[in-house]
Amino acid sequence: MSETDCVISNHAEFQALWAQVLAGKGHLMPCADMPPLADLLLKPPRSCILDMRIFSSMPEPLFLMNLAKATCLLLGFRELSVDAELAWLAIGVKACCTPDLPLARLQVIVDVTSRDGIWVSTGALPFLLKGLQHYTASHSVHDTNKNLKQLTPQERKIANLVAQGQSNKLIARELNISDRTVKTHLSTIFSKLNISDRVHLALFMNRQF
Repeated sequence: MSETDCVISNHAEFQALWAQVLAGKGHLMPCADMPPLADLLLKPPRSCILDMRIFSSMPEPLFLMNLAKATCLLLGFRELSVDAELAWLAIGVKACCTPDLPLARLQVIVDVTSRDGIWVSTGALPFLLKGLQHYTASHSVHDTNKNLKQLTPQERKIANLVAQGQSNKLIARELNISDRTVKTHLSTIFSKLNISDRVHLALFMNRQF
């Protein structure tokens, strides 16, 4: 991995802000357009700060999941719901940043994530802690493997696709089944794994690899 931090945005104020945040950290590579994923994976930067406004439509979660596996990935949003933040964190994103965060907080986020930590907003933290408490109370290491064996091959496929951030509609399309069938399978999966929702299912499944 290089000592380069990549900031991807076509907004000058975003580039200027992150240039301040990353000042003195090493080489900064600003990009006005999204580089080909293959190039980023071939020589991944130390960190990648991605302004999500660069996309005309939301990219496939698997695209960002692959990038998050290769580099410390931070996403910038104009606004973001708690559920969306937890879903991005579940696929490997290190932090989701919004314009209300001051420079000092962004510098803390860079410090935390550069040491392989994740940053969670104050709004999302209680939900994440609740999910982790539920996970800890419900699953030992032995029970984890045992519970996964309860899933049918089709249920396992669906659980893995949820872990990649895929929506019900995309899962239905890939497996050639209806949206309603996906929802039915998810209800069964949640029951078998003693998990409350798809965010915690993604967290659960991503712990297996």
